[in-house]
Amino acid sequence: MIDDYQWVIGDEQLAQCVAIWSKAPVLALDTEFIRTETFYPQLGLIQVGIEQQTWLIDPLTITKWRPFADLLTNEQVVKVLHALSEDVEVLQCTVGCNIANVLDTQVAASFLGYPQQMSYAKLIGELCDQEIAKEVTRSDWLKRPLDPVQCQYAAADVYWLYKAFFHLKEKLDNLGRYDWAQEDSQRQAVTSNVNPTQYYKKLRGGWKLKGARLLTLQLLAQWREELARSQDVNRGRILKDKEMLVIAEKMPTRTAQLQQDVKLGSRTIRLYGSSILSFVEQANNARKEAWPELIDGPLPADQADIYQQIKTKINDIAEQNDIPVDTLARRKLLEAWVRSGCRTGHYNIPEFFTGWRKAYLVEPISTILNKQWQEVDHA
Repeated sequence: MIDDYQWVIGDEQLAQCVAIWSKAPVLALDTEFIRTETFYPQLGLIQVGIEQQTWLIDPLTITKWRPFADLLTNEQVVKVLHALSEDVEVLQCTVGCNIANVLDTQVAASFLGYPQQMSYAKLIGELCDQEIAKEVTRSDWLKRPLDPVQCQYAAADVYWLYKAFFHLKEKLDNLGRYDWAQEDSQRQAVTSNVNPTQYYKKLRGGWKLKGARLLTLQLLAQWREELARSQDVNRGRILKDKEMLVIAEKMPTRTAQLQQDVKLGSRTIRLYGSSILSFVEQANNARKEAWPELIDGPLPADQADIYQQIKTKINDIAEQNDIPVDTLARRKLLEAWVRSGCRTGHYNIPEFFTGWRKAYLVEPISTILNKQWQEVDHA
């Protein structure tokens, strides 16, 4: 527990603190928020840590975020976070910017052989021999005043995060991998909204659908995304992913079918039943030209064989260079690489493989792909 922390309340005090933080080469950063019933995360607290000092920013008292945005985009200050994706999203929603010069301690730890999804508490235990209490993690961060235990927990998060950074940096520098960790962290720190018309591609199992059924899924997913954003409600409060997939598969045309075949609740049918049926009708009446792009499914047998050859090669490279294989490459991106040239022989290298991974992977993978294409071309 950390008892010594300073509250930052109001625009003037935030600007004063930013002037101090901007002079630090490194600061630890964390957020506490709630996102159960809403589409957008509701920010309850921002924590900042430098050396022995910690600050708790009350975002409910802030109206002018420009100074803090300038800090987040300041290339001269390293911002240290753990498992940063949600923190980045909530800050982008509230402050309105992406974070520059960031280091994710979860990413950094993976380059040292720690599990790729290592929790903050376990990492601090390993690096700092400190036990972190997590029982208040899911508490109400929007209530005021916050409990002292909540504040102590929040302050402790950035206090130990700051210390963990230097443990990790020393180890990474010794291996020549700090730049790698920073590159991968920065890649994850860039947020972008999925176009609602393309959201259907994110639904697991959708690859089995085609034609009017796939168009129904696209229309439902787009409608749900736009409605969730405009009303700031959780997607699942409108329709669950599984429900949309069942609707697209069964293509109901009557309200009774929504209840009997899709198993929708009476509330959902009352609020959205007519809209759902209208999308099914629209898809059934659409020309083939309106059918959306198919969703990638499992690789066909010939491409799956190439993927396995590549995977074996990557395992060898990972072992030879003592790089965790899951850190070196990701299945989805490797599959995209294989798919990109399966019809033409011209393969597109995913951006993920153009940074530090280029020296390890691009040539050996390209060799496998080109060899396979030449064999097919001359068969």
